[in-house]
Amino acid sequence: MSVVIALLLLFSSYASAGSCMSIGDSDQRAYCNARENGSSCMSISNSDLRAQCNAETGSGSCMSISDSDQRAYCNARKGSSCMSISNSDLRAQCNAETGSGSCMSISDYDQRAFCNAQQGSSCMSIGDSDLRARCNAMKR
Repeated sequence: MSVVIALLLLFSSYASAGSCMSIGDSDQRAYCNARENGSSCMSISNSDLRAQCNAETGSGSCMSISDSDQRAYCNARKGSSCMSISNSDLRAQCNAETGSGSCMSISDYDQRAFCNAQQGSSCMSIGDSDLRARCNAMKR
């Protein structure tokens, strides 16, 4: 009986710590682990995603992100306005996250479902498996 309990404890610890492990893309998996589990951003090969990760985890700034929309999004998550984001879906996501809009104006179905999940809905309606895994990891 104690072996069964030990195995259940081990599995539950693994499941909660490894919730990002089902993300197929290695950069997105490392980003998820950094945000959800406190891992380092150093293993992220995409420089913009690594810079975003560093900015979000407190070891960098948004200024190192070369993509202007992603840089503006990163700055908005730290308190700036979303208005300088030219991509309409990203701007809508930003407005929903910062409380000045809703997810309904996001045209991409999966991104809209992810946005809604961040607002309290389920992750189950997200079709993209990596995004759904990231969403589930975020909700744990």
